[in-house]
Amino acid sequence: MTPSRLRVVKGGTRAGTWGDRPPTDDDEARSRLLDAAEACYERHGVSRTTVDDIAREASVHRTTVYRYFGSRDDVLAFVILRDSAGVIQGAERSMNGNGPFGKRLLDALDGAIAAVEKSRWLSVLFSPESLTMTVAAAASTAFRDRIREALRPYVDAAKASGELREQLDPDAVADWLVRVAQMLLMDHLAGSQHNTRMDRRATLRNFVIPGILSPTAADAATVPTPTKSAKR
Repeated sequence: MTPSRLRVVKGGTRAGTWGDRPPTDDDEARSRLLDAAEACYERHGVSRTTVDDIAREASVHRTTVYRYFGSRDDVLAFVILRDSAGVIQGAERSMNGNGPFGKRLLDALDGAIAAVEKSRWLSVLFSPESLTMTVAAAASTAFRDRIREALRPYVDAAKASGELREQLDPDAVADWLVRVAQMLLMDHLAGSQHNTRMDRRATLRNFVIPGILSPTAADAATVPTPTKSAKR
């Protein structure tokens, strides 16, 4: 579902030249405009890229960009959200794995945070640069919504199986987990030197996840995964 603060225009016409290969449908047209935007962000930087730049890169008129997206900020937001698909798929693979809920959740959150850090465009949402970008709030909210929606069925299942603390609401738990992950991302991408991946995983394992689990499930989740001993 398209977030209310982002706007993609449905049924845009394929005005403009599109070089020598016009798109076959609106989905392809939007995808090519997003590809053009990414190329411009790499060349000019995110904050300096204009709609005219994107139009030139895609070989269309600037009005074509506006036919498919409501604004320049919406273009960036959908570039970011397109990049989120891989993060969500990775989290779902972890949650669909074997083992207790706490350990699967640890792998899902740790993997999702690492994937965002490596993503050229998702990392923009959690960097100091985002504080000056009007797009950041809407895109960040939309990204959080997608992660929360992906986690919610597994949190519901943990509640049903007795692995979640009895008094906790699954919707509130999913929301809180996403906010904690966002905080860890912003800390790292802002240049914090102490927040290595090992520290982050330990924080999730020892402090974040046990807070939502039943006592029995928490005991299982806080046992570190064995690692190879260092050579002596």
